Amino acid sequence: MGRSAQRGSGRAGKSARGKGANRRNIWLLVLAALLAIGSIALFTPPQEKINQGLDIQGGLSVVLTAKSDDGGAVSAEDMEASRAIIENRVNALGASEATVALQGTDQILVQIPGLTDAEQALDTIGKTGKLEFARLDSFTDETVREQIDSGQYMQQQTVTDAEGNQFPTGDVEYTMEVESGTYTPIVTGDQIESVQVGRASEGSTDYSVNVRLNSEGAAAFAQATSELAADHGKIVILLDGVVQSAPAVQNEIPNGDVAITGGYSLEEAQQFQTVLQSGSLPVSFEYAQSQTVGPTLGQDALASGVIVAGIGLALVMLYLLLFYHGLGLITAAAMAVFAVLYLGLLALLSAFGLFSLSLAGIAGIVLTIGMAADSSILVLERFREEIRMGRSVRAASDTGVRHGILTSIDADLVTLVSALTLFFLASASVKGFGMTLALGIVCDIVMMLVFKAPIIRLLAPRAIKKHPGFWGIRDCEDAAPYFEGEKKLGAGEKLRGRFIKRDFDIVGKKRIFLTISAVLIVAVIAVVGIRGINFGIEFVGGTSVTFHGTGDTTIEQVRDAFADAGDPDAVIQTTNADGEEGFLVRTASTSAQDAATVAGQVADSFGWGADSYEVTTIGPDWGASVIQSSAIAFAVSLLLIIAYISVRFRDPKMGVTAVVALLHDLVIVFGVYALVGREVTPNTIAALLTILGYSLYDTVVVFHRINENMKAEGGPGCTFSSMANHSVNEVLIRSMNTSITSLIPVVAMLLFGGETLKDFALAMTIGLVCGCYSSIAIATPLYCIWKEREPKNARLVRKYGKDVRRFFLNRLEAAPVAADAGVAAAEAYHEGRTDKAQAAADKAAKTAHSEAAGEQGGAASGAGSESSQGVDEGASAASSKSAALGGSSTARTGSSRKPAKGSSRKSNHHYGKKKK
Repeated sequence: MGRSAQRGSGRAGKSARGKGANRRNIWLLVLAALLAIGSIALFTPPQEKINQGLDIQGGLSVVLTAKSDDGGAVSAEDMEASRAIIENRVNALGASEATVALQGTDQILVQIPGLTDAEQALDTIGKTGKLEFARLDSFTDETVREQIDSGQYMQQQTVTDAEGNQFPTGDVEYTMEVESGTYTPIVTGDQIESVQVGRASEGSTDYSVNVRLNSEGAAAFAQATSELAADHGKIVILLDGVVQSAPAVQNEIPNGDVAITGGYSLEEAQQFQTVLQSGSLPVSFEYAQSQTVGPTLGQDALASGVIVAGIGLALVMLYLLLFYHGLGLITAAAMAVFAVLYLGLLALLSAFGLFSLSLAGIAGIVLTIGMAADSSILVLERFREEIRMGRSVRAASDTGVRHGILTSIDADLVTLVSALTLFFLASASVKGFGMTLALGIVCDIVMMLVFKAPIIRLLAPRAIKKHPGFWGIRDCEDAAPYFEGEKKLGAGEKLRGRFIKRDFDIVGKKRIFLTISAVLIVAVIAVVGIRGINFGIEFVGGTSVTFHGTGDTTIEQVRDAFADAGDPDAVIQTTNADGEEGFLVRTASTSAQDAATVAGQVADSFGWGADSYEVTTIGPDWGASVIQSSAIAFAVSLLLIIAYISVRFRDPKMGVTAVVALLHDLVIVFGVYALVGREVTPNTIAALLTILGYSLYDTVVVFHRINENMKAEGGPGCTFSSMANHSVNEVLIRSMNTSITSLIPVVAMLLFGGETLKDFALAMTIGLVCGCYSSIAIATPLYCIWKEREPKNARLVRKYGKDVRRFFLNRLEAAPVAADAGVAAAEAYHEGRTDKAQAAADKAAKTAHSEAAGEQGGAASGAGSESSQGVDEGASAASSKSAALGGSSTARTGSSRKPAKGSSRKSNHHYGKKKK
């Protein structure tokens, strides 16, 4: 009665705990539903609720870098004053929703959405606006004084017809820049009270800029004009050191009203007015980066990105359904929840002005699709593995899902390191990529905790347990007795299932893998040395003009058009984006104004609209800053990754070998870029930094399993290399699947995305393939080589031999007893105990033939019971008597041996039931 009461109370306690767990899971699903509903309300409709970046909605983006006169640092007060002045100029252009913001300590970012006249804006916003009036006789350089006096400070613009004849266009370019300090200003822009635009004279088509000076400026100007009126001396008007005009003084001007003439059109006069009204900048600026994107081009790129994301999501879901059956349905639902939460978070940040979706951000979103699938695969594979090791479906849904989520969070955190490093340290062009990637990781973790885990735990004891075939776990249930050792495979019998039965000898082939990698690295060095790396203009400076929808226009026609526009050395190549023919043109010009002018002239010559091309100009110093920020981000990522792995697994060797494998991947990527001649851009660098996280994803999982398996109860029962090889095989299926699901959306991006997306995709495609290979074939073998130098692992090598012994159905294929005796004899001989060595050798000879004739079992049954191999091995061990005395070890992996009596079943159980 007492025992019966105890059993009854135990069942009652379990039932109560089960009900409590069910309630918790139900509440988590309710929370997931509320979050999903709230997210849908936040992002509907997405085109209105999620802010679009400038490269999507079109417009002008400019980065201005401040330059002080003395070469020293620019003060924060001067930068803020400059920002306010530039903002006033941008507002005067009539731009709506423009952004003018400080960036770093010496840069100002200007973004004007929807702007079509980029040339006018570039001529306005970056000018220092320093207006000066100076007497011609105050110029100290006699040559300059004579040129101004003769009117050689401006040049008439001309146009050339088909026959080579030149005709004036009526436009004037001011070409004379005078060095500051070589003249004495009498009045400056600080003394201006108001600025107006009017006709230069009655009946004239030109316009003048009419300036009214304050009392101090009026007095100085009156005195100068009274002195110059007698001999009609000239007053030179300069803007930012460039001579605008030099009128002769006819009479004294006492009231401070000054008309500045120079053959200005209405637009030029208004532009001059805007600069003067906003005031002069306290420091001078130069264009570090300029990008002009037509609104149609940006929307086309967005549509392309959405299509790529949709294709990637659909293909990943299809793959998971085919491989995991019913469990794939849960994963598809989880990815849908992930997508909803993700869009809701982006909409929420957009509402507070903290997020704008860029093309680089779209690439980050596409990558998070693969990441969400990765975490699902880790959970599903661990759930299936727990069932295979003998746990009930309910118990596996608890321990397996928990450990799977913990492993996934470990891997996500490594990727998060790279994402946050990109966001905080990389150049501005890839910050959006880092931000969307980091947000995706957060949503992925939330999705696993509030949806994936509770839905599996609720379905496990009922639906999944009752219909194992539909849910894709029948093969694991059927395999459990064999993995537990309760059943043995008969001769010729095969165990079916989507899991590895007998380990592949991966670590044992380490010399082959490392040799292949060494040859590849040498080849990469040769290719880079011969062909070099094609760095984009972001690194070397210059201008890139991309034309879209150019029809039947030829390269020769475009080259002639650029030559006519004044740039005969332009490098031109054809492009094809979304089925539309186009051109990519690179020039050496680092002047944003000149580049915009030339691009506009070429487009006009072919009748192409302003929205058919985009212009990107990079100043000479911008490339150095991009390289510096990328190098810092890379170095910080490596240090953080080494630190994280060393702390997490308490072994710095893991961190170092993981980084060596990473460097291997990055070298291969650069080699492919050099081989195909593709341009390396900041987006490529962003993809390389992301590879750091993705490549480590599998490495972290493998190292985690090695660490765990080496802590088996009663010792590992084999060498470190054998256990590392088994650990790799245990996670091989999930590693392959995570790489495939990550690769699917990236390949879709490579095939169907625009140029920006392809920059990410090519590097990511190569990196994912190399990362999967290196985590298995580079990081693990190198780690084994290093670890086996440790005394405790070296003793295991002497005990079990150098060969990698493999596992069959999660149980170690025992080495022949005779061979073990031979190893014992060799160890005794080395220790100088010849009597013990002789006894061990005799034992090896005595047991060899009895073993060979004995029962065949274990892994040999599954391999076809190769008894002849056992006889050969026994005979070999018998003949090893003298060899043992000579000190040679004859330990071999026993593919046809039954496990020795007394071998630890607990340790074998451990591999299946106590993994983390």
